Amino acid sequence: MTLDPRLAVLLTPNRQSVLFAIKGVIAMALALYVSMLLQLDRPYWALISAVFLQVRPETGLVIEKGLCQIGGTLVGGAAGLLILGWLLSFPALAIAVLTLWIGLNAGLSAWVRQANFIYGFAMAGITATLIVVLAIANPEGTSSLGIFHIANARVSEIIVGAVCATLVSNLLWPVRVSTLLKEHARTALNQTLAYLELELDKSGTHARRHQQVDTLLQGIFALSDDSSAVVYEGSQGPGRARAATLICHKTLSLIARIRVIGRLMRNHDDLMTPALRDLLDTLRQAFQRMRETTSAEDAMREAQRLRQTLREARGDQAEDAPPLQRRFFQVSLNLTADLILALEANRALHFSHEMQLRPQALRPYRDFQVAAAVGLRSALVFVIAAGLWVGTASPMAIMLMIMPVMFTILFARLPEPDQVLKRATLTSVLAAPVALFFTLPLLALSNGDFPLLIMILGAPLFIGLLAISDRQTLAYGLGFCTPYIILVQPGNNMDFDVARVASNGLAITCGIFIAFLMFRLITPPSGPNLRRRLIRQTALDMTLLGDNPGNVNEEWFNARMADRMRWLTVCDKALPEDYRHFTDLGLTGLNLGQVSLWLHSRLRSEAPPALVDTARQWQQALAQAYQACARGQVDPVFREQSRRLQQAMADAGNLEPRNQELIAGALERIALTFERMASRLAEAQQAPNVTV
Repeated sequence: MTLDPRLAVLLTPNRQSVLFAIKGVIAMALALYVSMLLQLDRPYWALISAVFLQVRPETGLVIEKGLCQIGGTLVGGAAGLLILGWLLSFPALAIAVLTLWIGLNAGLSAWVRQANFIYGFAMAGITATLIVVLAIANPEGTSSLGIFHIANARVSEIIVGAVCATLVSNLLWPVRVSTLLKEHARTALNQTLAYLELELDKSGTHARRHQQVDTLLQGIFALSDDSSAVVYEGSQGPGRARAATLICHKTLSLIARIRVIGRLMRNHDDLMTPALRDLLDTLRQAFQRMRETTSAEDAMREAQRLRQTLREARGDQAEDAPPLQRRFFQVSLNLTADLILALEANRALHFSHEMQLRPQALRPYRDFQVAAAVGLRSALVFVIAAGLWVGTASPMAIMLMIMPVMFTILFARLPEPDQVLKRATLTSVLAAPVALFFTLPLLALSNGDFPLLIMILGAPLFIGLLAISDRQTLAYGLGFCTPYIILVQPGNNMDFDVARVASNGLAITCGIFIAFLMFRLITPPSGPNLRRRLIRQTALDMTLLGDNPGNVNEEWFNARMADRMRWLTVCDKALPEDYRHFTDLGLTGLNLGQVSLWLHSRLRSEAPPALVDTARQWQQALAQAYQACARGQVDPVFREQSRRLQQAMADAGNLEPRNQELIAGALERIALTFERMASRLAEAQQAPNVTV
């Protein structure tokens, strides 16, 4: 009998999970002790702060999240004080402004990709909520000094939890982000080599290629997102962060370049010359050998041998070789150069070499409609909870305004946030019985002894932390630990009111379920409007490539395209499988940017003004043809502008005939790509019940 993997996390945990849970219990015990020693009002918020910092146990990530948590807490505390200072006498207006504040922070969180920065926005919203709601709930005892005391207590509790969790992460069995980056880099490179091989496999299917690209993009983003935290791990951290970012850039370039070769093989067999067929066989075999080797050094030697082989093969071409063939030999050499740079960056990660290159970090795609959807969802959850609080005047309704709102912000960027909240709802139901029938009866007999308090409180939390230690059970663990701490409310002046625990448990579970329903009701846009905006932004960036500003290069374009491609994969998943072409369109845009930069670098070598102007017009025609292609249309202007560009090159006389042939081959390849993609998208648009 095979044990369910989720149960195996709890029943047969590995060493890393056990150490993670022990560290979590120690961090929470320390946070509780310090909070009780300082006589803070609600020490359990320090425990919750420590729990969230333990979700990612790597030292650099804990430090980064701690800084984001403290920063968000201070900003949220200031916002709460301002709201109360102006609107304490007008509770309805205070709640309305607080709703806007929560929606604003939730919306801004959709404009960042790193989970730690998202957490900072969540803390800014929740801290303000704690301060404002608790002050309004007790207006008789609230004075100017009382408001400051509430804000100071909430901020202090959260900061104590953050500091304690950071100390424990650094001092006890530290896990380094640098180790995690090495694993991410190895995974990303292996997935890249597998994709390179798959693109040249004639038996490979469109669905398999899409699945591999989706997996590969997730690996790239994991590497990029976690690289920001490695700078907190010593003097070599910034160099490792640059190396990880370079791997991301080169991997994106490799994806774009190999698809050019793969498409020629699959769709234009009549253009395949014997030399090109030999080229494909050489590439495929080399990629397979690199993927199968277990040594990074062997992979590097194989890549260098491949580069030498390609150089020799390019030199052996016949004098009358077609321009398209010459272009593809150049693409193969560029691809090999990118692969070698990626392997060099991987070596820098492993051997602490200083990475001199400073590539741009991948930029998140920022869309107002996506941000509005996320902000509206969190604001609605808060409004519903506030309405229940006002309508029932029940203190338990306050719980509806805390954890559910935080979860709507934290889980918004996950692939299936509704399923995550569904799992959290299931385990939140268990928190109340455990608190009522296990923890509180034993604590009532402990006579305030702190070691006994930790032993009794730590047993259920240890199990919850075991669940948090594994990605597939993380939602179950969070869904149990946070409600459990809020229900028990450990501190100096504990009460053992059964009715309070039962009512608060019901409120928290209902709140998380409401958040689940909001994720089902309000989903970020993934339809035609979002796709058009993504394509339009890509085309605008293509236009900028022709203006030759100093900061525009391949890394600039890759950094802006990466998250757009992720969103295009999201758009594809909303369509039937046979009509998922927008990931291909995004990858085509990525490659067109690379080709444009290469073409302009060749043309601008002592180019006369007439040629530069024609090249700029060609670039604009390229961007327009790309948008037309996305609509299922072929723009005839592009071929005409390409012909004019070739004539301008011949008239200028500053390019060697070989370079003119390479550029002519690139222009022909782009025209074929547009025609093929337009045909596929036109078929999709004509299909019934499919909105493209």
